[in-house]
Amino acid sequence: MKKFTFKFLAMAMFFLMGTAVMAQTQYSITFKVDMTGVETFNPDTDALWMSGNFAGWAEPGSDEAFKMAPMETGSMFYVLTATIDSGEVQYKYFKSSGDTINWSKGEWDGDPNRKIYIRQDETVENMWANKPQDVTFLLDMTDADPFNPETDAVYIAGTLASNWAMPGSLSPYMLTPTETGSLFYTVTLSLSAKEYQYKYFRVIDGEASWDNGEATGTTNRIITTDTVAATFEDIWGDMNSGIFGQPNVFTYSMYPNPVVTVLNIDNTSDVNLVEVFDVTGKLVRTIQVALAQSVTIDVAELQEGVYIVNVTNDKGTQTSKFIKN
Repeated sequence: MKKFTFKFLAMAMFFLMGTAVMAQTQYSITFKVDMTGVETFNPDTDALWMSGNFAGWAEPGSDEAFKMAPMETGSMFYVLTATIDSGEVQYKYFKSSGDTINWSKGEWDGDPNRKIYIRQDETVENMWANKPQDVTFLLDMTDADPFNPETDAVYIAGTLASNWAMPGSLSPYMLTPTETGSLFYTVTLSLSAKEYQYKYFRVIDGEASWDNGEATGTTNRIITTDTVAATFEDIWGDMNSGIFGQPNVFTYSMYPNPVVTVLNIDNTSDVNLVEVFDVTGKLVRTIQVALAQSVTIDVAELQEGVYIVNVTNDKGTQTSKFIKN
């Protein structure tokens, strides 16, 4: 009887401890979605819902716990606060009209779902139908010193990595060699179109830390992603590497955008070179400029998508984007 009592108490303590641990891994997450300008949404007749793995993928409209509400009367920003376990969360927003309960009015059909990794109380801000795309980061570690591939892992951290998750704390943000023995490391993330800040860190012997970054202080890389898949190529420690470096003001007039056949750039009297890159960083057009007030670029044969334009004069390079339809 004593042994039975002891085992029962031990099991009770185990389950109580387990419950306490689980409670510690839950966080309060506020989802906020901007519905401004969504023509198919009428706040007087339509409701907004969330569904996801944290909600058991409840059918939109079936559970009032996952109905969103305006931040204030008349606001087009809708919010929902939920208590969610730490870890990966996949979700999506849905509209409904009247008493409709179905999956037919989501932000987009099919995959991908929005994805975040919960590690703290936070607010997650989205725009309706800002669909995530696969964004690949390719990092050249060839000249990184010190770097020991036998003991060091490489992580990316930033606003794109669950709001600056500590390097080493979340495995989805670890880069891996492109092949065995390679010093080129890569990771692919699902990101919505917006501006992000980030940089790379070495994580030594698996110990999560803010030490061992490629740059000190608040020096970060800055990129702006689009609504298409993209690849960003970086060099460890070179914060201006690649064509997707620090943003700048584009002072030239470029039109039409989107474009079908011919792209025009005006006021180019001080320009000596114009280059066009696709989103993978491949150079697809080069135009040498000599005292011309405008430049025309034939883009008719380019594939549809987003392109980067570099305009260079004696003072430096300005960068902008255009969409080829």
